[in-house]
Amino acid sequence: MGDTGEKTEEATPEKLRKAKEEGQVPKSQDFVHALNFGLGFMTLIGMLTYISDELIEFARATLESATREPTLATIDKVMKDVPLTILKLSIPIGVAVFTMGLMANFLQTGFFMAYKVLIPKLDKINPINGLKGLFKLKKFIELIKNMLKLGLAAWLAWSVMEDSLTDMVLTVRLPLLDSVGFGGKVIWDYMSKTMFLFLGIGVVDLLWQRKQFNKEMMMSKYDVKQEYKQSEGDPHMKGQRKQLAHELLFSGGPAAVKNADAVVVNPTHIAVAIKYDSDNDKAPKVVAKGMRVHAEKIKELAKQYGVPILRNVPLAQALNKLDVGEEVPEELYEAVAEVLSFVFKIKEEQESRQQAQRGGQAAQSGSPERARDERLGRHAQLPGSGQEAPEASGAKPGGRDNLLKRGR
Repeated sequence: MGDTGEKTEEATPEKLRKAKEEGQVPKSQDFVHALNFGLGFMTLIGMLTYISDELIEFARATLESATREPTLATIDKVMKDVPLTILKLSIPIGVAVFTMGLMANFLQTGFFMAYKVLIPKLDKINPINGLKGLFKLKKFIELIKNMLKLGLAAWLAWSVMEDSLTDMVLTVRLPLLDSVGFGGKVIWDYMSKTMFLFLGIGVVDLLWQRKQFNKEMMMSKYDVKQEYKQSEGDPHMKGQRKQLAHELLFSGGPAAVKNADAVVVNPTHIAVAIKYDSDNDKAPKVVAKGMRVHAEKIKELAKQYGVPILRNVPLAQALNKLDVGEEVPEELYEAVAEVLSFVFKIKEEQESRQQAQRGGQAAQSGSPERARDERLGRHAQLPGSGQEAPEASGAKPGGRDNLLKRGR
């Protein structure tokens, strides 16, 4: 693909993730080598007494064997003991350096497995590509950096030797142990300064590698748009899918809310419509639910169709966890039964008032007492009798009342 424009945008998380899968991460080998060198040197210093004791014991045993039994078998045994002794003394240092290498890489990049790097590719073994890689700018920078490190290490060694040169010449007059002690101090001085030098170079290189990596990962505006289309889809098509999903979600929603017995709200974030058919349902069901904008839509429909809206925060949150069409669990029977009992009582009172009102209108002419009863509504007297209409709570128990009993 041709040039997509100037790379002015930061790399997206998706591009960084793909680069990490391919093993492309900002990592400084100088930082790793510096930590390995430092820990290896400190481990050597910590084991110095143990190493010296082991070497002295090995030398004593070797000389004793050579003087007591100077045969070819003795020489063969000594030659076999040499690598074993070196291995025993170097294993702790090797383990420390290996562990620090893993930790140094983890500190830089975190834990990840780049499986794609393990997949064999012909490009990696192509000699032409290898020759092209030798002339890259990054290779020249690495070469100059390594030459600079060697130059600084050589200059540091010369400066230490120059300061101690006179004393080193005079050590020939000192006893052997004193000469060894002086040599150890010189080596310590050089190695400690070299360790801090390499650590400083490693930190600078780590910062530079991260800066270069971020620069290489930068994207143009066109690249960002293309990646967004690939990962999220075309915004136009995504908007159409979202609108279609919204329509599918609310298809039948108005009818469900219209036929609901009540809507429980929380009070603005959640709205759940419930319905209970005592003839067909064992328990109330959630017929519609929504949050935020959808909750407002359900409440508007409830007001439009005259469905009671009740505020009950804990119950609304509990019902919102259920799916549409799912029955209310037994632990919510009591709370839902109280809501439905309240709603049904209001409906029955309204029906009683409407019946009484229709009965009053059908009467030809009534007394002032009858007009008063019509205004009172639910205390209206039945036509042709001196008894009051029964209260809603005194109605004959049905399925809804059975639910209330089950909840309690």
